[in-house]
Amino acid sequence: MITATSVRAWELDRTPDLIDLVSAARDNGHEVLLIERPMPDAVSVAALGKAFDLVAAKGGVALEDADGKTVDFEAGADRLTAASRLWRRVCESLGGPVAVGGFAYRPDREPGGAWSGFPALLLRVPALAVMRVRGRTYATAVSPDAEALLELNVTGLRGPAARKLEVTAVRNPLAWTAAVETAAARLRGGDAAKVVLAREVLARGDGVVSAAMVARSLRAAYPSCFTYLITGADGTAFAGASPELLVRRSGGRAFSQPMAGSVARGATDAEDERLARQLEDSAKDAVEHRVVSEFVVNALRPFARSVAARPPEVVRFTNIQHLATSVTAELLDPPADALQLAAALHPTPAVGGWPRAAADVLIDELEGMERGWYAGAVGWIDGRGDGEFAVALRCGLLWEDGARLYAGVGVMPDSDPARELEETELKFKALLTALI
Repeated sequence: MITATSVRAWELDRTPDLIDLVSAARDNGHEVLLIERPMPDAVSVAALGKAFDLVAAKGGVALEDADGKTVDFEAGADRLTAASRLWRRVCESLGGPVAVGGFAYRPDREPGGAWSGFPALLLRVPALAVMRVRGRTYATAVSPDAEALLELNVTGLRGPAARKLEVTAVRNPLAWTAAVETAAARLRGGDAAKVVLAREVLARGDGVVSAAMVARSLRAAYPSCFTYLITGADGTAFAGASPELLVRRSGGRAFSQPMAGSVARGATDAEDERLARQLEDSAKDAVEHRVVSEFVVNALRPFARSVAARPPEVVRFTNIQHLATSVTAELLDPPADALQLAAALHPTPAVGGWPRAAADVLIDELEGMERGWYAGAVGWIDGRGDGEFAVALRCGLLWEDGARLYAGVGVMPDSDPARELEETELKFKALLTALI
């Protein structure tokens, strides 16, 4: 059980840069988490230090205190749903905490290899949470001395910053395109309707790759995306700029914006419009997107009085355009919390495929890499059950002088492997340009 703890909340009279806060805390030995939602309804949360962790454990989800001691446990094969039940107990004990974190693409599996510093699920109640809501900044402290975390100074880089990168594909691109062709053939044979296959590249720098600088570059370059930074227990950091919202819950309403179907941005306004029309007219992309949007609508229905989906639209980001559908659900009373909704939605066909089980078989057989938290989700939840989770895309696993970068594509029966390879290269640019 949780020892009685006083949760203190107050509004800050200054507006600190949240990346500066997490950078200073990390430099001083604290694990940190950050997620920033873009405008117009900007909500950002920085988590400094650790009070409690909801973390994946054998048979369910454990609640650990700041010393790593298990103080509660919730059993369940579905770890997201188990985390929701455990979170309700935490809130009953603490009052009004916030938890920040996320989970792997496969929450039922512990990530291995390069992802050993990240459990399958981690939601942290930080010693100090700093939340910015529409320009106003609030702090929530769970630990007695947490306010001191606001006064930490950035110690600076441990060496010269990287100025150039050496980028190599972990898997030969020809072998990867052959896997895409195999996947498309198996889809034509009826193994599944859609599968998402991802690639991994290694980027090594000639100096230090600062996680805070990467996050800052991503925020500046991709202002319409969710920026996130999460440190691993092994000193690595997971950072990205995701265009896609898995789910947001606010009171009795839920919102999701699934995306599937992509094309590059144009060099001119006229070319931009031409490419957007090409995307809208593409039969392959239309079918791929419909699979995803219909899944999201159907997944939300058991939790809602009504679910409404707008017609697909083209949404533009700095270097890419996507087909997106905005889905709104009026939730039943009492409303499911953000974790319950995430459990119902993850993984959408946008990052896995459809049907889920059949797509995961193809991914295991053909992808040839450890996804870890790539294509999982990152976000936060508060004591009311409100919160939001973004799909963990356009991302990399960073270490001191390099990164592993991830990008995937939706494979359909008529997919062109060469075009799918080009799409991954376009997506890799989001991180490569931010590393130096």
